[in-house]
Order: sequence, then structure tokens, then C-alpha cells
Amino acid sequence: MPATATSPSRRLLLLGGWCAFAALGVVLMWLAPGLETVPFHLIWVSMAIVYGLQAWPLAWAGAACAVVAVVTAAPLTAHALDGVIALEEVTEIPLMSLLFLVMVWHVRRRTAALEVARRSAEREHVATRMQQRLVRLASHELRTPITVARGYTEMLREDSTDARVVQDTAVVLDELSKLERISGRLLALAWAHGANGSSAVDLAALADRAAMRWGPVAGRTMRAEAAPTVVLGDEDRLETALDCLVENAITHSQDHPSIVLRSYRDGGWAVLEVEDDGPGLAGDARTGPTETTGAVHGLGLTIVRGVVDAHGGELTFAEAAAGGLRVMMRLPLAPRGMAGGHPVPGGDRE
Repeated sequence: MPATATSPSRRLLLLGGWCAFAALGVVLMWLAPGLETVPFHLIWVSMAIVYGLQAWPLAWAGAACAVVAVVTAAPLTAHALDGVIALEEVTEIPLMSLLFLVMVWHVRRRTAALEVARRSAEREHVATRMQQRLVRLASHELRTPITVARGYTEMLREDSTDARVVQDTAVVLDELSKLERISGRLLALAWAHGANGSSAVDLAALADRAAMRWGPVAGRTMRAEAAPTVVLGDEDRLETALDCLVENAITHSQDHPSIVLRSYRDGGWAVLEVEDDGPGLAGDARTGPTETTGAVHGLGLTIVRGVVDAHGGELTFAEAAAGGLRVMMRLPLAPRGMAGGHPVPGGDRE
């Protein structure tokens, strides 16, 4: 049964009020021959409303229906036998009883369906939390053996004069570095699907900071073409998502000179975009099925999707005008007056 009534006292108050109202209606049915159908229908309608608010057990609902049917049938039948009303009016009693019972069936069926949906959502929520906890714990547990293995491998490399050993340990250190990055990405993935708080975040500031931080690392031209564009969200998670997109762009356009970061409005959306001049939409594996195979770049896009989903946005891909790939995080714009003092541009990008 749904907990529509908030407390036993309120349930009793509502039930008592309805009993008094129904009793008054029955009295009016006896005292107003010819007009008894008005209080008759009000009694049945009020009982349906009370049931909708309290959802009595099935036995109570059946008993209430039977009592009301008998009590309201008495004046209707008496007035019909006296010739005040047509005998056909008495047929409304079984019809109203049937309608009430159909409503009871529908409410119970809907309540059962909602309970199944609630339990399913709860199980899914628990499973998601367990999965995130498992990923988080696994990522933490991986750090210690990786650190130990790196330390021993570096000692072997420093102490050895054998060129083959130096070469082999370099390979091992490179693979350990990949494991460290994957472990960090797994931890970020478990963290990405939440959003702590909803402060005003200027995407232009994120783009400018990312261009400054990644420019020296990328070893190529990286510029920001960012107009002030404000969303409500978690700034740390949005910055992590942008870093993943920039790292992907660097990885997939190593032979090309420039990466562009943009922020702008597009209708009711704020868009944070990373454009590279790599192989483009047709030749880029990032947009295909391989993005979830477990590669580092695949985890990066999975993290981005988690952050974007947590903010109620969309992740889209498009071909750049001069070739290359545009990856866009589309996020709901901050409502006017809630942008924390940041101006929200008035015009959309054409």
C-alpha cells in the first residue's frame, strides 16, 4: 500500500471527517426526496477521494463499498417505491459499486507496479555504488604493487651495466606507467558519475586554463576561442572531463600542429568543444565501438560521458571544417540570475 497519508492521526482525522460527511449525505438523501441523487453521488465521490489518499487494505475497501451501497440504497429504494423517483435510479447503486471496485483494482495495480519500479531502481543504485566502490578499491590496491615494482625495476636499471637489461627495464617502466595511468583513470571513472554541488562554472575560464596547462605538454599550438558561458555544475569534474578530451586530442593528432578549445552558447545549451586536426570523424577510432575496449583513450571518453551525463548534458562528435575531429560537451546553460555574477552571453553562436 502506498504511504499517502503521513501519520496515523491524520489518517483517523481524514477517515472520521469522511464518515461524518457521508452520514450527513445519507440524512439529506432521506430529507430531500427527488434530490437524493446529488448527495448520493457526493458520498461515492468522496469515498473514492479518501481511498485515493489512504489506500485502505483490500478487505477494508470491500467492506466500505458494501456498507455505503446498503446505506445509500435504502433511501433510493424507498423513494422509488413511493413513486418519487423512477425505479431505474436504483440501478446506480451496483454501477457506482462497480466503478469504485474498478478504481480500487487500478490503484492497487499501479501501486504494485510503482513498488516493482522502486525496488528495481534501488537494486540498480546499490549495484552502481558497489561497482564504483569496487573500481575505487581496485585502483587503490593497484597503486602499491605498481609503486613497488617501479622501485625495484629502477634499481635494476641503475645497477646494471648490461645494455639488454637497461633496454628491458625501460620497457617494464613504460608498461608500469601505462598501468598507473589506467589505475588513475579507473579511479576517475568511479568519481565521474557524481556531481558535488552546483556552483556557477564559467566554461571560458576552464578552456583558458586548459590551454595554458596543456600547451607546453602538447608541444604544439593550443589556443582557446572562449566566450563567457556559464553552467551550474561541479567545476572539478568538468575540468577533469576537459582534460580527458584534450589528452585524447593530443594522442590522436600527434602529426598535426594545432588544437583549439572553444566555449559558446547554442540555443539553451552551453558547449565546451575540443577540435583537433587529426584523422577526422571517418578515420578516428574514438567515436567507434573501440572506445570502451579498455584502452587509455577509451577510459578517457567513458569518464567524459559520465561527467556529462551527471550534468544532464550530451557528448557529440562532428567533423571539423578543415578536417579533424570536434568533440563537444553540451551542457544546460545556467538560468539567468543564477550565474554567480558571470555574464551570460545574449546571442547564440551561428
